[in-house]
Amino acid sequence: MADDLTTLIQLNADIGLAETKGDSVFLESAVAGQLAFRRANGVVVDRGGYLAAVARSEERETEIESVQLYGDRAVVTCIVTLVRADGTRPRFHNTRLFISTPAGWKMLGWANAAM
Repeated sequence: MADDLTTLIQLNADIGLAETKGDSVFLESAVAGQLAFRRANGVVVDRGGYLAAVARSEERETEIESVQLYGDRAVVTCIVTLVRADGTRPRFHNTRLFISTPAGWKMLGWANAAM
């Protein structure tokens, strides 16, 4: 269980780093084939739509609020802050659903809301 907590915390930080770098290869390995993602603007995209939009962008800081384990499922809540060149720092609350697979933890659901 402790290993799962550590893994999920690191995975969420790595997702933010990969989004900043535009690293679609890493993100492909981190999201489930059936991903559903609700963006902060309310638009819902699937895995293909999410991965197609991956591009280098402003730096992200990920602050984990909680990790709840339910056997082979986990819910992670975190605050993601964008660090923009103009000094603004918009924040987003994220709720992420993960499933444990033979290949490791994969993100299955993700809802994002501006704070």
